[in-house]
Amino acid sequence: MPGHDSGHADPRPPLGLSWESVVLAWVQDLGGWTNLSDELLRRGRDEDNIPTDIGAVEKGLRRLAKREHRPGGQYGRWLTRYFGIPAALEHWARWMGQYHSRFADLPTSVRWQQLSSWDKPPVSETRIAAWIHIGFASVMLRMGELTSALARLEMAEGTAALAGEACLLELMLVRAKLQTDMGDRRGAASTLDEAGALLGDAWLSEDDRLSYHARWISQRAYHLTSPHPQPAEAIAEARRLFESIPDEPFMPFVAFRKCNGLAYCAWRLGWHTKALSLARLAEQHAGDGGLVRFRVMALKLQARIEAESAASTTHAQKLLERAERLAELLEDADLVARLRS
Repeated sequence: MPGHDSGHADPRPPLGLSWESVVLAWVQDLGGWTNLSDELLRRGRDEDNIPTDIGAVEKGLRRLAKREHRPGGQYGRWLTRYFGIPAALEHWARWMGQYHSRFADLPTSVRWQQLSSWDKPPVSETRIAAWIHIGFASVMLRMGELTSALARLEMAEGTAALAGEACLLELMLVRAKLQTDMGDRRGAASTLDEAGALLGDAWLSEDDRLSYHARWISQRAYHLTSPHPQPAEAIAEARRLFESIPDEPFMPFVAFRKCNGLAYCAWRLGWHTKALSLARLAEQHAGDGGLVRFRVMALKLQARIEAESAASTTHAQKLLERAERLAELLEDADLVARLRS
């Protein structure tokens, strides 16, 4: 009903984050303007420049709320220093920065627009800016703009540690992917070693831990399987890595990573029937998670496997055409190029 507040959080990310959004979130969380002003005075009691009059502080916070996306000035620095960004809003920045989130599956233009709307104050003046920089780097990788992606990762390095261990892991894994794409295998291996050490000790949600582990395994295995051909021993080692990904609790992203990796290894080891079965299962897992980009990857692998059979070449071509159509809908230049190579 119009005007009805269900009491549930809005499942849609805000198009940009203004000072008003941040200030009002803290006003609501603390129970009013007076309470927020009083709490700022308490937390910033050692600051020399904060007014001692609660009314003056409230006026300063109200002015801050009207600054939209302009620099926050002194009150902006105080608010972000002593309060930060509310967790409900920080969640969206993380969502836009993580490769294993549904956001990463949106068309490139949509991702670019949403990230751009957050790439300004107040976000750019806080630690969560690291997530936005990493999100941009991921998009630029899809666009084939490797130098620009590297620049964004360098921008993220300043605040990634402050944004949390998940952000550091994201930074490391995207950097390792970029290093691999730029031909720096040694640098990528070193970065993956760092990520593995952090993954063992990081304080993460179960979903994030499983997703980061699957990504880390996949990137390590890629160095064993690519470029083709690789010795059977290397493929077998990659297969053992993929088998180490747990099946439970079930997560479509993780299940896809495991099945698609095992399918590729089975194919390279000459087990075509098993490989095709696993590739189809990988596509099913991707579909269960609504992960279009990963369905494209599974379709491509199925096409490559079937293309080796004279009886299946026509079907293989149809699979490849289907995958290419989906990749074009995602505006993923990197994926389209890989399909056509």
